[in-house]
Amino acid sequence: MKKQRGFTLLEIILALVIFASCAMMVVSTIPSRSGADIFGQQLKALVDYGSDRAVMDGNIVGLVITPDSFQLLTLKETNGERHWVPLSAGRITTKGHFPEEMHASLSPQRLASTMDADPQIVFLPDGEISRFTLTLQSFDKQHHFRVVSQGASPVQVENDG
Repeated sequence: MKKQRGFTLLEIILALVIFASCAMMVVSTIPSRSGADIFGQQLKALVDYGSDRAVMDGNIVGLVITPDSFQLLTLKETNGERHWVPLSAGRITTKGHFPEEMHASLSPQRLASTMDADPQIVFLPDGEISRFTLTLQSFDKQHHFRVVSQGASPVQVENDG
């Protein structure tokens, strides 16, 4: 009679329990992301897109931010006059609203009162970006998230918890 080789059902179940326990410990150490964190990452991506678009198009792009919304604009010239128009980008969202449970602030510039105002953040075709700090804070002040520009790419993100 030949002796069979392999694992018993008990050994397989024990190995699965050990793997599941390890996976649970790893997942529990990953911090949960707040709404400010997720939205801040989206705004960072929008700023990166605005900077890239200005360089690719060879045209000035701006970002106007009000207390409740934001929008990318581009500088157009018609009949010898220059004016800001909304930037169209196909499937990429270039405007939006801040969630109601979140407060936005901008420094050293101030938030615009309307979307018709000139942009506070400007992206130049040479890759230069206005210096700014955009802070997102939940109304319960539990979560802070900042998008910071030192005048050039890359834009930094800071999360205070």
